[in-house]
Amino acid sequence: MQKYKLVCEKCGKEYGAEKIYTCSCSGRLEVSINIDAIEVSKEEIMGRRGNVLAKYFEFLPLLATSPKTLGEGYTPLMKSERLCEKLGLKNLYLKNETVNPTGSFKDRPIVVGANKAVEFGAEVLVSASSGNAATSLAAWCARFGLKCVTFVPVDAPKSKLAQLQMLGALVYRVVLHEKGKDPTAEMLAFCVRKFGWHPVPSFGSFNPYQIEGAKTVAYEIAEEIDADAVVVPVGGAGLLLGTLKGFKEYRELGWIEKEPIVHAVQSEGCAPLVRAWKERSEIRAWANPRTVAGGIADPYTWDGNAALKLMYRNGGTAVAVPDSLILEAQESLAKYAGIFAEPTGSASLAGIIALRDAGVIQSSDKVVCLVTGTGFKDLDIVVTRMPEVPVIEVGRGWI
Repeated sequence: MQKYKLVCEKCGKEYGAEKIYTCSCSGRLEVSINIDAIEVSKEEIMGRRGNVLAKYFEFLPLLATSPKTLGEGYTPLMKSERLCEKLGLKNLYLKNETVNPTGSFKDRPIVVGANKAVEFGAEVLVSASSGNAATSLAAWCARFGLKCVTFVPVDAPKSKLAQLQMLGALVYRVVLHEKGKDPTAEMLAFCVRKFGWHPVPSFGSFNPYQIEGAKTVAYEIAEEIDADAVVVPVGGAGLLLGTLKGFKEYRELGWIEKEPIVHAVQSEGCAPLVRAWKERSEIRAWANPRTVAGGIADPYTWDGNAALKLMYRNGGTAVAVPDSLILEAQESLAKYAGIFAEPTGSASLAGIIALRDAGVIQSSDKVVCLVTGTGFKDLDIVVTRMPEVPVIEVGRGWI
């Protein structure tokens, strides 16, 4: 029985397990796992330990039985009593994705997308990102000896470029004097067409397989608690789509009785999905994104339309929050939960605060906050916000 198929979002054409990334009509493909073909039991899955590829192999569009992994996933889900008390919430849980191999949830989708590329015979993997997805792919390629090329915005921070170079990636800053288009994505598409390189960015329009890695975070949550709500920060919406798909699949299998409500969070300075959710419209590019949360400053929510379809079915809310609340949430995560998260990874907590204030989340709800990336990814913002450290004499003036 076929393990999965791909369906074109644009024309509806279906494909089997063949070497393909986009439809012949250039439409976005989406992976559909054959739930009826899954023979493993819930008890067996619950008994497995280790990385997401080993534990959830039957749920992923991978055929090779020995996929290459850095040890992604299996991250802690913790209840923070001090943070609960501060926010007036009785059951707030933090899914700490900062402990993934390269410090962010992006390791989940990238490991699936990269392994699929290897199944297709890839020698060169290419990404369009200066952030967590590029770092994840560069680290994976370094470990397994594949060539990694990354296209980044012309104004990408030098610290992030240096990290990619240290991991052995070939990094190029790209400029395009044409409004409304992402120069890095345009360059990625060009190289895929011209050189046959294999695309492994963090959005599904270029590689539909990597979205399937993101859904493993939902599996892990569902196996630990019966959540009422899960709150997800949104840039390209791959994590949002994957989370919704993961809970949906577990319910279809009868492994959970109900799906938690999944809420989406964006910054007020870049909120194309929130705008589309409010208008019940298609995603449109956001002009001049401005936010401290660089990981969600994506002017076009690549997987947003697919995610919105599942959101409407699920009943979740999309909310935009100010940068001031994101920075407040970042500080609260550090001081009350001991998790140093980047602004992007803190946006979900900012969303929880906003949804609490709006009455969408009740104080008694069992809520999961996805903390998606470590603060060590973006130290500059923290440095500018902290007061100068005092100088004292030994034994004097320190209290």
